[in-house]
Amino acid sequence: MKLLQLLPSTCIAAIAIASAPAYAADAPAEQAASSGGLDAIVVTAQRREEKLQDVPVAVTAFSPAMIRQLNINDAIQTSKFVPGMISGHNAGLGAANAYYLRALGNSQSTATFDAPVTTYVNDMYIARQNANNYAFFDTERVEILRGPQGTLFGRNTTGGAVNVILRKPADHFAASGEVTGGSYDRYTAKATVDLPVSEKVLTKLSGFYIKDGGYLHNITTGEKMNGEKNWGLRGDIRFKPSAALTIDLAAEHSSNAGTYAGLRSVAGTSPYVVNGTSVPVFYETAAGLRKTDCTQNNINTLLTTGKGACNLTTVTSVSANVAYDTGSGMLTYIAGWRRMNQGYINQYDANTVNPYAAYILVDNGTNDQWSQELKYNTGLFDNKLKLTTGVFYLQEISNDRQTTFTGGTTAFRPIQDSIYRFKAETAAFYAQGDIKLADPLTLTVGGRYTWEKKTLHFTPSPSFTGLGYGDAAVQAYGIPLAQSVNKFTPRFALNYKVAPDVMLFASATNGFKSGGWNGTAAIPSSAVTFRPEKTWSYEAGMKSEFLDHKLRVNITGYIARTSDLQATAAVLSPVTGTIAQLPFNAGTQKVQGVEIETSAKLGDFTLFANPSFMKAKYTYISPATTALTTALSPVRAPTFQISSGVLYEKSVDAIKGTIGLSAAWRHNSPYWVAVLNTTHTQTEDFLDLGVTYRTANDKITVGFDVANVTDQKTVTANFLSLFPGDPRRYTVRVKFKM
Repeated sequence: MKLLQLLPSTCIAAIAIASAPAYAADAPAEQAASSGGLDAIVVTAQRREEKLQDVPVAVTAFSPAMIRQLNINDAIQTSKFVPGMISGHNAGLGAANAYYLRALGNSQSTATFDAPVTTYVNDMYIARQNANNYAFFDTERVEILRGPQGTLFGRNTTGGAVNVILRKPADHFAASGEVTGGSYDRYTAKATVDLPVSEKVLTKLSGFYIKDGGYLHNITTGEKMNGEKNWGLRGDIRFKPSAALTIDLAAEHSSNAGTYAGLRSVAGTSPYVVNGTSVPVFYETAAGLRKTDCTQNNINTLLTTGKGACNLTTVTSVSANVAYDTGSGMLTYIAGWRRMNQGYINQYDANTVNPYAAYILVDNGTNDQWSQELKYNTGLFDNKLKLTTGVFYLQEISNDRQTTFTGGTTAFRPIQDSIYRFKAETAAFYAQGDIKLADPLTLTVGGRYTWEKKTLHFTPSPSFTGLGYGDAAVQAYGIPLAQSVNKFTPRFALNYKVAPDVMLFASATNGFKSGGWNGTAAIPSSAVTFRPEKTWSYEAGMKSEFLDHKLRVNITGYIARTSDLQATAAVLSPVTGTIAQLPFNAGTQKVQGVEIETSAKLGDFTLFANPSFMKAKYTYISPATTALTTALSPVRAPTFQISSGVLYEKSVDAIKGTIGLSAAWRHNSPYWVAVLNTTHTQTEDFLDLGVTYRTANDKITVGFDVANVTDQKTVTANFLSLFPGDPRRYTVRVKFKM
């Protein structure tokens, strides 16, 4: 098999003896209690609670215990432990995560682009990735689903889904919190309190605060960059009017302010840039634009104060989850509203000392989304058919203004002012059934029918004569301002129980990602459209446990083919016939690989080793492309990755508590971060270490950890400058429970 050819014989031998924890929900642990083995893992990867080992889906899950032991603080940090995943902030935007799974991702944060790796919070779809770096406070678990999820998590998931599940209110009073302090003047505080009103009315309030002074030194202004100041509050109410009915309501508000600037460079041969003539300087920038606070009118802020270098994203949301046990199945209604306000002023060329001459993007935008879903889970024919079916509806409206300044001498010189209003409306019906053909053999058949319509409207600049344009200017080039799609995405899977704890599975899954426009085009002829992206993924693997549940080995091999791949590069404009930097349907991408997750429980030790092997290539490129060819390689697709480590917890009577130790290592082979293969990483090795002491009554925990012990330097993006990953950090933690 081609997939097996990716595995060197030495690696196969290592995998056979490797041991590692699959990251799991806090599931019932009867088997662990009886055997001293691994806890059972419960996930909702198929929109119902099931043991991970019984689900023919490639999924990695993190429980509160794993989040605590591995010191994971936000959504982007989970990717360090997921095979086949690379993540980084969008260039200039610390609040926006660009997730890549199996070489599919998107670094665009404008509303007219959709992300192929989507984010869900409590089953609510998050339409925009501008503010998807969800800070973990009072999180029940996080699930990372790898590969297209065209049926049950259907919108835009050609690459995968990140599903964050928050803890529900408890039926008794409880309070917990955490405070930390560490490198670069980083301080955090998190707290949650459960306040039940009665047996039928439960409430919970949670909050967090983060302040980070920044690790990037601006040698021009003397300021510290790449810091943040974030806070958030969330309230939950659970009503239980009867044994059959549960109503969960929640409201949340968060604010994320900070900067994310690129590195200055000096003359020399760069190890990151192909044929480069400059070398990045870690961790310094020379940008001339000083910091300020973003406002609702950032153009006015820049022009009146002469300052910028800011990003402010606020999110307000309310949601409802109503579950009713009908006696024959579970009927669930999920609804939510979410408003995002985002504004930023970013200087992207890190060597330009004169701020007036610099390349500066100024943005103010809002996004409102409303979603509703009705889902039904049931078992039919003596539970020989497990059915999940439902309907989904989403509407989102975005208003955005992006203005570009560059080339001035003593004043800011505007060269672009793009103003648009974007609306998307989508509805879907889905159904998936697990059919037990025989005791050991189960067939899964599912499908989703999606209808979607998008519209776009442009407005000429009210501030700068000659910049911006209206709808008529775009339509004059034959570019439509509305597009719609009807798409059916099926899924087929078989799983066979070779033994009670060994399952073999195979699947074929289809997913698609919506089309769109170049919404921030400087001129109307560049506001071109692109078609939906489609992926077929074929997977086969094994989920198994051995040695009385002390060793778990899950293996997935896959081949994924994506047609009409959406990319941004230099292309021959279909409107003007000249070369321009435009989004387009690049062609076809083929990715194949093997992902392995292993875990073992050896007394007080838990060990893990999760390697992945990936081969990604373009098999066809659109003739319209002038620079992208099949000789180039897809971005963020390392050939080899591995995350591994050891967790140790031991109760010691002499100190009246428990000692905990953790060590985690992540290795990435070099991979490209620029579409035209001009920029790549070096070999990366990240080491994290931690030690904790927890009192015998579990009331107080004190910890010390070091992230990126060796201070591994890396780049995450290249847009006029190279953008860095985090340096080494030391952190002291104190946690309490009441």
